[in-house]
Amino acid sequence: MKKLFKLCLLSMFLFACVSTQKLYEKGEYDKAFYAAISDLKKNPSNSDALKILPDAYKEASTRYEQDILAAKGGKGRKSEQFANIYNGYFSLQKMYDGFKNAGVKISTFSPRNYESELNQAALSAAEAHYNRGIALLDRQDRVSTRNAYNNLKLADEYVPGFKDVIEKKQEAHEAAITNVLVTKFDQRFGYYSIDGSFFERDILWNLNSIGNSNYYEFYTGNDGQNRRIDQNLELSMYDIWFSNLATNNYSYRVSKKIPAKSDKMSGSASTITVTATISAVRRIINSRAIMDYRITDAVSRKLIASDRIPAQYTWESLTGKYTGDSRALSAKDWDIVRGNFNNRPDYNELYRELTRQIMTQFNFRMRDIYR
Repeated sequence: MKKLFKLCLLSMFLFACVSTQKLYEKGEYDKAFYAAISDLKKNPSNSDALKILPDAYKEASTRYEQDILAAKGGKGRKSEQFANIYNGYFSLQKMYDGFKNAGVKISTFSPRNYESELNQAALSAAEAHYNRGIALLDRQDRVSTRNAYNNLKLADEYVPGFKDVIEKKQEAHEAAITNVLVTKFDQRFGYYSIDGSFFERDILWNLNSIGNSNYYEFYTGNDGQNRRIDQNLELSMYDIWFSNLATNNYSYRVSKKIPAKSDKMSGSASTITVTATISAVRRIINSRAIMDYRITDAVSRKLIASDRIPAQYTWESLTGKYTGDSRALSAKDWDIVRGNFNNRPDYNELYRELTRQIMTQFNFRMRDIYR
């Protein structure tokens, strides 16, 4: 058993070395570098890893340095150039940190520390994105301010708190956001007693879920006070109707041919026909509703979008019993016989089913408008 265990360990060790070697041979030098570090953490005297580690580092670092030189000499936006330079130095510093943090000791090899170059690259990238963001912010149109916010956000990521980036980022965000006020949410229940407060909450939550990643914010009532309102949204639920409970009693006869007991000695076989009668009770309530929405520009009053969303829902309960031979019943018949007698739903339950349908269609349309 001990010999088998040692053999398994040897196989795992050989497989790890082969994997590191293959990565190097395929030209995936950075992966081979980290794989060699992992091998040496397990076995500091691993000769293959000791050989691959400096060679993989040399190849990988040379590639990153070439990418950095290409970025420095390239043309195009400064923000993109500095981002590529930063990414190159980040990868180089990551290799240095990976080696140092692993605690691997090799007297003949030590990767270079690029911390100074990385910090300078971060500073240059932050400066470029900051300047680009400020220039876009000065244009004072919605598309430019959104791009300004993205650039200022990047500047803050490269160097947290760079200059006055936090204040400028907030300024850009406020200018980029389109504020939509739900000025009307009308639910005309007529003589039905329904608590529809959940629907208004669901509408607002779904709207903000759609708008959060697209620079739109939605408000109702007092929440919209002291804010710049860019669009108004009106919602109306009407034609809300529920039928009376309708009950339909009916019965039907079923039959099936099944094998009869056979005489095995004589080899004879036959079938018999079994029958049963199903007595069913079908109970249904039909319901419907319509929601209209209308979106207008808050300043010009110009119509942005409007539509009508209808919904229909039928609640149904089907129960029954049978007489006769149970072997005649199909799976569908058993569903009826075994069906549970469901209590009649109230108006709130039926209204929720209607609003689910409307919400699905409403979300699709809002995503098209506020994407």
